[in-house]
Amino acid sequence: MIGDIVETKRCQLKDPMDLFHSGQVVKICAPMVRYSKLAFRTLVRKYSCDLCYTPMIVAADFVRSAKARDSEFTTNKVGDHPLIVQFAAKEAQVLCDAARIVCPFADGIDLNCGCPQRWAMAEGYGACLINKPELVQDMVRHVRNQIDNPRFSVSIKIR
Repeated sequence: MIGDIVETKRCQLKDPMDLFHSGQVVKICAPMVRYSKLAFRTLVRKYSCDLCYTPMIVAADFVRSAKARDSEFTTNKVGDHPLIVQFAAKEAQVLCDAARIVCPFADGIDLNCGCPQRWAMAEGYGACLINKPELVQDMVRHVRNQIDNPRFSVSIKIR
């Protein structure tokens, strides 16, 4: 019970959508392969970046492996917010599991439906999902239904 309360409190970070209602220009650092790690995000935030994304992380690997989690996702409590974690996924429950892991440390997740790289397309990730709107809808619904925090952002990236 106490663990559940702590987990709920930790999962209530900022709402990235509040940025868009401020009436100000919102500066966003989009996900960039190999660059959008914590050190780079810290740098761009020093130059007034409002919202940052992680590089795309393969959700299945992230859920399955502590080593993958440790190498692919780092953040800090002080200045790395709001933060959106971008995932490549092709199964609703796997995306939910990944979202649950990052929820205490991030402000939302983003499902990559735009990556055109061959490896991603061959694995069923990225841009090939744009041809599977029912699957994308199912993944977003699952995350929304399983993450208790209504302020936790769930978005998709398309090109």
